[in-house]
Amino acid sequence: MASIELNTDARDNGLAGMIRDLISQNLANHPEREKDLAALDGNIAIVARDIEVSLTLVCTRGSVVVHDGVRTPCKLTIETDSDNILKLSTLKIKAGLPYYFDKTGREVLGLLFSGKLRIQGLLAHPVILTRITRLFSVY
Repeated sequence: MASIELNTDARDNGLAGMIRDLISQNLANHPEREKDLAALDGNIAIVARDIEVSLTLVCTRGSVVVHDGVRTPCKLTIETDSDNILKLSTLKIKAGLPYYFDKTGREVLGLLFSGKLRIQGLLAHPVILTRITRLFSVY
């Protein structure tokens, strides 16, 4: 069974709580995605530039502990504004992959190409990015 926890250092980080709740709810709604969580091992940082808040998902094969701030080393670092982080959760999943050919998908690609969404580690860890996208997606 998956374990998604909020570390005590992240109790005052609203984004951290929101991400923890999002992943927990998505796993409850899509239990088949626990395979994605079981395969994740390493740190994934999320930085909301506009509100100057950051967090790190410390993933250890089936469990996630959400920490306040960026804890290095990170396999992925996602940097964007807070409303764009929420947009990532609305990417549809088709055939097990994020779907970029509808309105939301094209908006996310536009954010990437414009630099409004930066993902460090995108080319080095595309499988990790796909797995975390599936865990974030409400679809």
